Amino acid sequence: MRSTGGASRRDVPLPFDIAPDALPAPVKRSSAPAPEEGTQVYRLVGAHLTSRGLPPGSDLMINPRRPKRGEVAVVRFGGRTRVGVFDLERGRAVLRSDRGTRWLPPDAVHIGVAALVSPTLDGMPTG
Repeated sequence: MRSTGGASRRDVPLPFDIAPDALPAPVKRSSAPAPEEGTQVYRLVGAHLTSRGLPPGSDLMINPRRPKRGEVAVVRFGGRTRVGVFDLERGRAVLRSDRGTRWLPPDAVHIGVAALVSPTLDGMPTG
């Protein structure tokens, strides 16, 4: 055991110590790009897409185009905005989520597709 008081420059690291120059450099994280002017950002409120790694509070940057099968889509109908995985079932458009499948009516407005996702920081692994 080594004393922590008065360390001298002649201390030699023990064989199981890590040499200070062998420590990995801290990982530099690039910040997510800031949303451009006019870009829509939608924040998930419920736990509808947790199985896809999107906990409540995740921010979705929306690309305003019509969704393809398997993409996370944001759709407005019945006075509410809904988020789910766009799919087809029996020839009709549906949104699938952890809470089930919802048929999309013909008058549904497709707001867009999640182009970039920024998950919440609570409980997320650091990488």
